Amino acid sequence: MKDEDFAGKVAVLTGAASGMGLLAAMRLAKAGAKVVMCDLDEARLRQEVERLTFNVESEGWTGSVCACVTDVRKFEDAEKAAALAMEKFGGIDILIPFAGGNEARICGTKGIPFYEQPVETIDWGIDVNLKGTVYFARACMPAMIAAKKGVICLIGSVMGIEADRIGAMYGAAKSGLFNFVKSLALAGGPYGVRAVCVSPGPVLTRPGMSTMATVRGTAAQPDELVNVILYLCSDDASFVTGTNILVDGGHMCVPAASV
Repeated sequence: MKDEDFAGKVAVLTGAASGMGLLAAMRLAKAGAKVVMCDLDEARLRQEVERLTFNVESEGWTGSVCACVTDVRKFEDAEKAAALAMEKFGGIDILIPFAGGNEARICGTKGIPFYEQPVETIDWGIDVNLKGTVYFARACMPAMIAAKKGVICLIGSVMGIEADRIGAMYGAAKSGLFNFVKSLALAGGPYGVRAVCVSPGPVLTRPGMSTMATVRGTAAQPDELVNVILYLCSDDASFVTGTNILVDGGHMCVPAASV
C-alpha cells in the first residue's frame, strides 16, 4: 500500500468525528484523498474538520476534508453525503461506514437482559449498525457503478460471530454485514466495484476493550485496524472482494472458558 494509491481519491466516511473513523480520515487526507467526514455530533465533527484542515495547510498534506452532519438512520442524510461528495469533489471512490456501537452501552441500558431492553434501544442497534451501512452503500454505490470503480469497506465485528445476551442487536447487525458484503460484491463486480468487510476484535478506542482476551494478550491499537482497512481500499488489494476479514488478535482462537 502506497500513499499515492489515495492521491485524488474521494472517500466518504461515517462515524468520522472520533475513533477509527477519525484516524482513517486523517490518514487518507495525509495521503492525498478528499474526505467527506460524516457524523451526528456536529460540534465535534466541525472541531475535527477544522483541526485536520489546519494540518493539511501547515503540514503540506495534499488531501482535504469537509464536514457533513448526518444521522445514518436517515436515508436522506446518506443521500446528502453522497451528493456533497459528487458536487464538491466530482465522484466517490471509497466508502467506509464506521458509525456503529453496542446499543445497550450507547443507549444507557447496559446490564439489562435483551428481553427487558426498551424497543427504542433495539431499534437503535438495528438502525445504526445495519440499516445505516445499507443506506450509505445504497446512496454511494451508483456513483461508483457509473465510474466503473470503487471500494466499499464495511466494518463488522467479532460480535457478529459471538453473542451478547444484552446488546443482542449489535451482533445480529454485524452478522448481517457478513452476507451483505457478498451481495455488494456480486452487484458491483461487473462494474469494477469491490466490497470487503473488516471485523475487529478488541480495539483500544475505549478502555473497556482491554478486558477482551486475545492470543497476544492485548487489544489492538486503532492504527492496527486502520492499516488493514486502508490496505483493502488500496490498489494492492484489487483482487479482494466479497469477503469478511477477521482482525481480532486471535480472540476467536481463545478457548471460551478463557474469555
